[in-house]
Amino acid sequence: MTPILPAWTEVDPALHARLGAAIDPDRKVLTALERITPLSGKRIADVGTGIGHYPMLLARRTGRTYGIESDPSLLAEAKRRAVDSHQPNIRIVEGAPTALPLRDGAVDIVLTSLIDPDDASLAAVSEARRVLRPGGRLIVIGHYGRDDVAALLEPEVVDHVMESTQRRTGWWLRHGFKIKVVHARLDLGDASTAHELLPRLFGDRGRAFLMGAHRPSLRLNLGLYHQAI
Repeated sequence: MTPILPAWTEVDPALHARLGAAIDPDRKVLTALERITPLSGKRIADVGTGIGHYPMLLARRTGRTYGIESDPSLLAEAKRRAVDSHQPNIRIVEGAPTALPLRDGAVDIVLTSLIDPDDASLAAVSEARRVLRPGGRLIVIGHYGRDDVAALLEPEVVDHVMESTQRRTGWWLRHGFKIKVVHARLDLGDASTAHELLPRLFGDRGRAFLMGAHRPSLRLNLGLYHQAI
């Protein structure tokens, strides 16, 4: 859930659960993942899994999904959810993007939202490539911008996104990634959810948005930045 979360967002399993329901409720990201690479029978590592949102969604499609998380509270909640799901092909383990608890060539797909388009992320990219089998895919879920949510973010964050996605000169393309844009939405149809989430995520901008007339959902463009190994 990190693609549109401001850096100051607190680590809170309950917040992550609310966001899992509100961000991309139509599950367009899953459809786009299938178009990038077939998921059936594949081994997937979801790095920075949080409370295990994507492992839960992918469990019935994949051969094995590893949810990898470093924060203790999120890790504990992900493990609890995995047990409650009764999905034997989910494994929740502790690990960091630059030190994955997997052997070389262990998985077919690394899915993550923790790689920022900055050279400081190259160590995490290298580690993801290490655990991928030949022909595997690294897929990064990030904010593509040019949407309603961009108006709630800090201007420098939006500028960074725009610069990194430019044709030829953007960070993603310069480092061998292709870009697939997913036209998703942030669901605000439930008033109590909207009034809880937006101020917590976006501060004064979120509060100002709620004071005016607004639609029950915001356009949210996510980028699936992917490269084959």
